[in-house]
Amino acid sequence: MKKLALMFALPLAVAGAYADGYVISNLNNTPSEQEGWVWEAFADRVMGGKSELVPPVIVESEGQKALLLAGRVITKGGGFIQVRLRHSKERFDASAFSGIEIEVDARTPNSWFIFVRTKDNFFPWSYYRAQFEAAPERSVIRIPWSSFTAESTGKKAIRPEYLSSVGIVAAFEDFNAYMRIYHVGFYR
Repeated sequence: MKKLALMFALPLAVAGAYADGYVISNLNNTPSEQEGWVWEAFADRVMGGKSELVPPVIVESEGQKALLLAGRVITKGGGFIQVRLRHSKERFDASAFSGIEIEVDARTPNSWFIFVRTKDNFFPWSYYRAQFEAAPERSVIRIPWSSFTAESTGKKAIRPEYLSSVGIVAAFEDFNAYMRIYHVGFYR
């Protein structure tokens, strides 16, 4: 009987834990990523650009862990550095959520973006993007799906039910980028 009661209680406990959102990666948890999600990092050099990405590392800030996104963005020949969470099944249904939530701080308020890819993005230069401002103090930023614009894709409106990756990107302006990323997820 205890086993049966536990089987019914477990889905309710899990549903309650994600009632307000779904965290893809929280650097203070072990493991830090939800099953199926993996961090990747790259710069415009993969397409012949000149931007320099410092290999991402986990850093400590006031007793909290964060992923460091740092490097030099050079717009001549490209103009971006990026870390992203890619879903291993190439599709994650995020349609139950209102948008993306990140917790970050940055030394530079410059050109920060969220790049999202779905099954509608066929080419490497095809994605949906939304710009955000990062503050020097740690803060939570929410970006609704309606804020994303299509870049080189046939579908103009993002379809979050076909999401394949979420990237945090420094782009489109020459600057020294430095951002700490504490968590990435979806909010309701």
